[in-house]
Amino acid sequence: MANFRARLPKRGTVFRIFSIGFLVIVLVLTLLAIYVYRASVGHFQLRKLSLPTRIYADYVPLQAGLTMDGEELIDKLDRLGYRETEKPSQPGEYAGGGRAIEVYTRAFEHPTGAYAAQHVRLAIENSAVGSVEPVSGGGATPALEPELLTSILSDQLENRRPVRLDQVPQHLKDAVIVTEDVRYWRHPGVDPMGIFRALIRNLRSGDVEEGGSTLTQQLVKNYYLTSERTMRRKIVEAFMALALDAKYSKEEILEAYLNDIYLGRNRSISIIGVGEASRFYFGKPVAEINVAEAALLAGIIRSPNNYSPFENAEVAMRRRNTVLDLMLRHEKIDKPVHEKARSSSLPEEPFRRRSGLTSIPYYFDRVLQEMRTDYGIEDVKGQGLQIYTAIDLASQEAATSSVRTTLANLEKGSSRLRRKDQPLQGAIIHVDIPTGEVRALVGGRDYEQSQFNRAISSRRLVGSLFKPFIYLTAFEPSLSNQNITPATLVSDTRFVLKRRFASDWSPGNYNDRYYGTVTVRQALEQSLNSASVRVGLASGIDAVLKTARTLGISAEMDNNPAVLLGAVGIPPIEMAEAYSTIARMGGRMPLRSVRFVTNDRGRLLATGDEVRAVQVFPQRAAYLVNHLMEGVVDRGTAASLRRLGFRKTAAGKTGTTNDRRDSWFIGYTPKTLAVTWIGFDDNRPTGLSGSDAAVPMWARYMNAVTAGEPDRDFPVPPGISFVQVDVSSGGLATEYCPQQVVLNESFKAGTSPWILCPLHAPVPPPMPMTDMFGDPIALDTAFGTMTDPLDPPGAELGGGVFRPDTAGIPPPTPPPPPPPVTTQPLPPPPPSTNTSAPPPSTNTSPPEEPEEPEEDDAPDDAFSSRERGEGARSADEGSSGQAGP
Repeated sequence: MANFRARLPKRGTVFRIFSIGFLVIVLVLTLLAIYVYRASVGHFQLRKLSLPTRIYADYVPLQAGLTMDGEELIDKLDRLGYRETEKPSQPGEYAGGGRAIEVYTRAFEHPTGAYAAQHVRLAIENSAVGSVEPVSGGGATPALEPELLTSILSDQLENRRPVRLDQVPQHLKDAVIVTEDVRYWRHPGVDPMGIFRALIRNLRSGDVEEGGSTLTQQLVKNYYLTSERTMRRKIVEAFMALALDAKYSKEEILEAYLNDIYLGRNRSISIIGVGEASRFYFGKPVAEINVAEAALLAGIIRSPNNYSPFENAEVAMRRRNTVLDLMLRHEKIDKPVHEKARSSSLPEEPFRRRSGLTSIPYYFDRVLQEMRTDYGIEDVKGQGLQIYTAIDLASQEAATSSVRTTLANLEKGSSRLRRKDQPLQGAIIHVDIPTGEVRALVGGRDYEQSQFNRAISSRRLVGSLFKPFIYLTAFEPSLSNQNITPATLVSDTRFVLKRRFASDWSPGNYNDRYYGTVTVRQALEQSLNSASVRVGLASGIDAVLKTARTLGISAEMDNNPAVLLGAVGIPPIEMAEAYSTIARMGGRMPLRSVRFVTNDRGRLLATGDEVRAVQVFPQRAAYLVNHLMEGVVDRGTAASLRRLGFRKTAAGKTGTTNDRRDSWFIGYTPKTLAVTWIGFDDNRPTGLSGSDAAVPMWARYMNAVTAGEPDRDFPVPPGISFVQVDVSSGGLATEYCPQQVVLNESFKAGTSPWILCPLHAPVPPPMPMTDMFGDPIALDTAFGTMTDPLDPPGAELGGGVFRPDTAGIPPPTPPPPPPPVTTQPLPPPPPSTNTSAPPPSTNTSPPEEPEEPEEDDAPDDAFSSRERGEGARSADEGSSGQAGP
C-alpha cells in the first residue's frame, strides 16, 4: 500500500508570495495615503482661502418719516450689537427708549459710499421717527450699518464671523482644548492614549461620555465626512487627520477649528464658529468674553442643542461648571478666578431671539432665485459675495406671526382643518409699491418642517383674482374694441355658452344667485361670475391674456373661457407683480429683493441705480380698476377689513377657487401691497373663502406694518373726471337717490353718463330699450345663450348680453336741459319679460354690505345637466364657475 504525502511549496515560493503580498499591501496603503493627503490638504487649503457669501439687510438711514417705533429700533440696535449705556460716548452705544432714543452710530463702508459715525437723538412719534437731532457733529444723514442675516459657505444657511487666532482670548483656547482634546499640542493628529482613555471611561459608565476624536479629527469630519459611525469612516478620518497635522501647524488647525465648529442655531440658521457664537450668546466680540463665557462656549461644543443656555439653563450651567473644573485641574485658571466664574450667572436670552424670524430662509430663496436670473450666478457658496437685500425684518417678523396666528385660529375653529399628515399652510408677500422691492416673504408656516416655498414655487388656481385683468382690458378700447365704463350696465343672468369645438359651458354665480342688471362696478365689487364672463368674452379672451402678461404674469395660460374665472395656476409672486403694476397705475417694475451685490474685492456687480417703472398700460384704465377695487374693500367682498380694524385707503380683490381649495386676498395702499394665501399642499378643500381666511390674515399683517404709514389717496392721473352716480342704475345721481347708493364715480374724461338715474328720477326720460345688436338691454330670464366667441364676426349674441358701450348711439334729440358733463346716454334696465322669473324690484343690485359674503370663484361643476340644458356639461377643467366674495 502506497503512502502519499502532500506536496508542500518550496521555501522560496512561500517567501515570494509573502513578499509580493506585503508589497501590494504597502503599495495600496501608500497610494491611499497619497490620495487622502492630496484630497485633505487640497480641500483644506481651498476651504481656508474660500470666503463665505454674506447676505445682509441693507443699511437704515435714520431720518424723519422712518416707519420704525421705539421697540423695533431697540431690537435693531440689539441685533447689531449696540450696547445700552446711560450716556453714549463712543460708536456702538445707545440710551433711552420709548419716545426718545440716543444713538452713537458706527462708521461703515457701503456700495453707496462711506458713512461716518454720528451721535444723534431720535424722537419717536406715531410708530415712526419724528425728528433726528445731532448731539455732536452732524453733516450727512446718519445711518445704521447693514445687518448680517446669514452666510453661505456650504449647502446650508450659516451665520459666520471668521476670526484670527490672535483675536481669540487665551482662556477660550484653553477651555476648548482641556474640554475637547487635552493632549492637542502633543499628538500628531490622532491620539491613541485619548482613544484608550475614552474607551475605559465609557466602559465604566456604560454610556458614551467621552469621545476619542482629536480636534483635528473633528475638523476633518466637519470638512469632508459624514456623521456616520463606521470603522471605515474612522480609518479614513485618522489618515486625513495625520495628513493635515503633517502639513499645517497646530495654530493653523486650531484657528480653522474655532471658525468651523457648530455652536447652535439662530432661528433656522446655523451658528458656525466662536466669532458668531460670541455675538449670538453674549452680544459682544469674541475678544471681549470672560472666563465664564469662554467655559460656556467650550461646553456647548459637545451638544449645542442640549447645552444651549436659552434652551436648558440648568443643564448649561452644570456643563459650564464642569469645564471650569477642568480648567482649574489643568492649571489654566487659579482658584479665585474659578470661584468667581462659577458664581456668575448665565447670559440672558437676547432680544433678537424673541423676534420669531424663523421664516427668513423663505426670503433667502427669493434672493438666490434673483441671483440666478438677474446676475447669472447659479451657486453663491464660498464666493465671498456681499448681497444687500431689501428685507424689512420687522415686517418679516409680522408676516411670520400673522401666518402662524391665523392658521392656528382657523384650526382651532374647525376640526376638519386640523390635519397631522399635512397641516394647513399659508403665504404672505409684502411689496413696496414705489420701488418694487420685496420687504417680506413667508412661504409656509414653519421652514424647519417644510422647505417648500409656496410664495414663489407653488402654482395654485387664482380664482377671482383674475377678474381685474378682465376689467382692465375692457376699459382700454384699443384692446377690447369696447367703450366700457364703471357705470356700464351688464346682465348678471345665467347663460350657456354654445361652443362649436367643445362642450357647452355655463359660468355660475355663488349659491346660484343672480342679480339681473348690474353696473360694472357692482359686478367686480361683488365678484359676480356671470357678469364678469360676459365682459371678458366681449373684450376677447386673447386680449385679456395679453393684459395679464403685460402686467407681469409669465405662467402658461390657455385660451379657454374658464381662464376668465381664474382656472389657471399662477405663483403668488407673479400675482404680486401684476397687482403692483395696477397699483402703480400701469407702471411695471420687476419685483426685486436684492439691492446691491459686491464681489470678494468689493467691486459692485449691480449698479444700484434707481429702478424706474416702465409704463406698460394706460394710466387712466389702471386708475378705473384701482377705483373699482377700492369699492371691493369698502362695500364688496373684502368689506370685513373695515370691521377688522383696517381704516386706511386701500384697494384689493378676494379670490376663492374650485371647492374652496385656495383662499386668496391681494390688497394694497398707495405704498404697500400684500398677498395672502391659505390652503393645503395636497389641494384638499379647506371650506374657506377668501373673505373667511385670507382677508383676516391680510388685516392682521397690514395693521401691524402700516401703523406708521400716513393715509393717502391713490394719485389721480390726468384725464380722469368724477361724477355723482347712482351705482344701482349707472345714471347720474338725483336728489331722490338714496345716499347709500350714490358714489363719486370715476370716468375717463368724456365718457361719463348724462342720463339721470331712471330708478329714482321723478319722470324717467325716454330711452332706447335695445342695445346695439337690437336685443333687450336686460333680459332677466333664468337662462340665456351666447355663441362661441370663435365664431365669425356677426354671429348672433343673444340672451341678455350686456350693452357694451355706455355711450352707445345717442338718441336723436337729447333731453333738455343740456347735460352738465358729457353727452353719453345710459339706458335704464327695462322690466323683466319673463313671467317665470321672480317679480321685478325697483333695485336689482346686490345688497350694499352682504353679511359675511362667501365666494367660490374657480370653474366648478355646480350645475346639473338639467340646469344647464341638454349637453351643457363642459370639458374644460371642471367647467362652470361659482363665485362670491
